[in-house]
Amino acid sequence: MITTLNLAIIGLSIVGWVAVTAPEECPLKYMKTVEKGGVLEHYGQIHEYCHTAPLNEYGAYYWVLKEEYEEKKD
Repeated sequence: MITTLNLAIIGLSIVGWVAVTAPEECPLKYMKTVEKGGVLEHYGQIHEYCHTAPLNEYGAYYWVLKEEYEEKKD
């Protein structure tokens, strides 16, 4: 019999794994137009700075910053 504690441990493990292995999301400044405090002249330019990446195997995608725009973390 599976207890509530076991289900909670499994659920938190899955959520933790997704949080740790997911790439960094695209910062908001690369997703907003100049009028709203971002760097985009129009929304079509988002593809210059970000690309879509799968979050899981069920077809969920989100915006990820391209490698050439990532800041070095030393």
